[in-house]
Amino acid sequence: MLVVIAVLFALVVALATAFLFYAAKGNLLVALAMGGGAFVATMTLLLGVYSLLLP
Repeated sequence: MLVVIAVLFALVVALATAFLFYAAKGNLLVALAMGGGAFVATMTLLLGVYSLLLP
C-alpha cells in the first residue's frame, strides 16, 4: 500500500513540476523532461524511505 501512495505522490510532484516549468518557460519538451526528472527523483527518495521502514 505504501508503494502505491509513493507512486501517486511522485506523479503529483512530477505533474506540478511540469506545469510550473511549462508556465514559466513555455517549452513543452523542457517541461516534460523536468517532470520526468522530478518523478524519478521523488520515486527514488520515497522508495529509499520505504526500504528504511521495512523491518
